Amino acid sequence: MHDHVRRMYLEALTRVHDADLLDRSCQSQSNASALIRILAFEVLLKAAILHHGQEPKPSHNYAKLWKGLPGSVQKQLLAFAQVRMSGHTDFSNLEALLQSFQVTFERARYGYEPLEGYSLDEQRELERIWLEGGAEPSDALFSHRPLELICLVEALTDHIGHDL
Repeated sequence: MHDHVRRMYLEALTRVHDADLLDRSCQSQSNASALIRILAFEVLLKAAILHHGQEPKPSHNYAKLWKGLPGSVQKQLLAFAQVRMSGHTDFSNLEALLQSFQVTFERARYGYEPLEGYSLDEQRELERIWLEGGAEPSDALFSHRPLELICLVEALTDHIGHDL
């Protein structure tokens, strides 16, 4: 296997490990584990593209990167992800899912920015209204879909890891 793919794979695994540590911590107070896991997903996705003979574009557009994989690989990865936590995940709109990861990565790194025009009191009121209204995930500023992300990361890890 190409050394660069191996290097990318190993770097992604260290990030997944760190995200797992944060997820298990009772002291974690931010979305850092999601951001780290999304970064690992991006690195694995680019490593898979490179592994299949293409040069990944420098981009955070995960839907476009996904399309850079051969169709048979896309199907294999999705099949793996769908059975990993079947009944708890939804891959019916993969493009929207990948878009949500992209938005989280690009905009949730600085979660305060979308609230810049609001006072802290207004922010608390928005949060209260959202929670009292049933806290619909579709209304959230960011939705990283952690179970789907874990499944896709594991699918990519398994796929690339077979050749190491």
